Parts: sequence; structure tokens; C-alpha cells
Amino acid sequence: MSNPNKVLLGLLGAAAVGVVVGMLLAPEKGGEVRQKIADKASDIASKLGDYIATGKDKITEAGQNLAGKARGYGEEAMRRGEQARNSMS
Repeated sequence: MSNPNKVLLGLLGAAAVGVVVGMLLAPEKGGEVRQKIADKASDIASKLGDYIATGKDKITEAGQNLAGKARGYGEEAMRRGEQARNSMS
């Protein structure tokens, strides 16, 4: 995992912990605090799911680009091989 990704995940984790601690220290009823924690956890899980989906899409796109380039290189190699064979005839 690259450093920017580690930093981003660290910041998200620290923010989540900060939100939970802040809510636990807030002068509110327990039920309200638990509901807020559940809501924030749901929001964080949703954002994480979005990040994972985006990453998956980018990986899929990169794989498709790589496959296309490999096909192009293979076709070029075949063309050059054919040229070499024809020039030797």
C-alpha cells in the first residue's frame, strides 16, 4: 500500500475515533449517543465501500489497458516476425 493511501486510512481511522470519543464525552442520553455512533459508523462504512468500489474500478480499468497494450505488442511482434521471414525469402 502506498504512503498516500496509508495516510488517508490513518486520517479516516483517527477521525472515526475522535467522533466516537467526542460523542461519548458529550452530555447527552445514552440512547442518543448510541444512535449517533451507529449513524457515524454507517456513514464511515458507506464511504469505505465507495473507496473500495472506486479502487476496484481503477484496477479493472488498468487491467483492461494493460491487456490492450499486450495485444498491441503481440500483434506488432507478429508483424515484425512476418516481415523478417518475408525478407529472408
